[in-house]
Amino acid sequence: MIAVMNDATAPTTLLWSEPWKRAQGRTAASDIFLDFFGEAPAGTWSAPGCITLIGEHTDDNAGLSLPAILQHGTYVAGSPRDDRRLSVVSASGDQFDGPGKAFDVAIDEISPAACSGWPAYVSGVVWALLERGYDGPGLNLALTSCLPPGAGLGSSAALSCAIAGAVNDLWRLALDTPRARVDLAESARDAENLVAGAPTGRLDHYAVLFGQPNSALLIDCASTPPALRPIPLTIADYDLAFLIADTRTSHTVTDGEYARRVAECQRAAEALGVARLREVADRPEALARVGGLKDDTLRKRARHVTTEVHRVRTVVDELASTRPASERFAELGRNLDLSHQSLADDLEVSSAALDLAVGAAKASGALGARLVGAGFGGAVIALVRRTHLESSAAAIDRAFLDAGLERPRFLRL
Repeated sequence: MIAVMNDATAPTTLLWSEPWKRAQGRTAASDIFLDFFGEAPAGTWSAPGCITLIGEHTDDNAGLSLPAILQHGTYVAGSPRDDRRLSVVSASGDQFDGPGKAFDVAIDEISPAACSGWPAYVSGVVWALLERGYDGPGLNLALTSCLPPGAGLGSSAALSCAIAGAVNDLWRLALDTPRARVDLAESARDAENLVAGAPTGRLDHYAVLFGQPNSALLIDCASTPPALRPIPLTIADYDLAFLIADTRTSHTVTDGEYARRVAECQRAAEALGVARLREVADRPEALARVGGLKDDTLRKRARHVTTEVHRVRTVVDELASTRPASERFAELGRNLDLSHQSLADDLEVSSAALDLAVGAAKASGALGARLVGAGFGGAVIALVRRTHLESSAAAIDRAFLDAGLERPRFLRL
């Protein structure tokens, strides 16, 4: 923590969102379970949040993305029941973007139209597994999380994947091999898409279930399931770090804007004569036709996706390169900047708060910065020198104070 001076206020400390240790999260979930259900749970499970380093809004277009998991995560405590009911309690309804703290539903009555809000992410996983032919007893579940909600940090995927892990064990499904875990990832995605009504791609769910510490995960959505390749993340060896600033201007992917971008990208693909925009990114002769699209909106959407796929390839190459570190990470930062510019201008998903955070990070010496997640609010990520982590956070904090905005909170990767 460092002091931040503001002319109108006394010195204050930066708002850092610290991750829980795994034992701390499990104990918190177990305590909620004990308080609500009156007995200790049979077990506890967790799933991390995630952040896209580069490759935003590409998974819906069969493209490439490069996410990494966070230390922050969601925790579940649970036990089987003797009946066919699903009973769930959360630490705070606000934590999962919904009113109320508990719900109870008959498992056999769960359907895409039966639930809304955060309960849909929970019951949706059970429904999706039932649809795949799996089955088991009723469940008592308790949830808690240290992930900021609505920040583009995979909070909903962490919730649905933690539930999937709990159901896997409590129903004794044994979906534990990498190939079998695909069913968990797809069930978690179906819970969001078909029950919660969030038209998300596969990026977050595969990042959460297959990501590893100290690595990024290259996800190629051209196939189903996506092809996955771990990419060593060694920036700490060069005294660099990723600073994450949650602007606390929440976004939601169920408000229609996300779905509109997905539909526009699909229309752009059709106008170019391909099934998905990834095909354009992989074909130079088709890529040259993007600029010839007459519809300005479709041209911009196609330009974002196709250039973003190339930025993912560039960043992956630079992370593996043996060029001098100064050149490699300058190029990595430049691609973060280009990604933000494309998301703001071509996909039009940025906001005043996100632009302010990116600008303040760059002014404080960040090598590059960009918005993360669906956009319209949420967080930004900045590549900074480790010794500048606090001062860069302080610069963003001061910019928000000066603009009269709610102060951001910060995470480290």
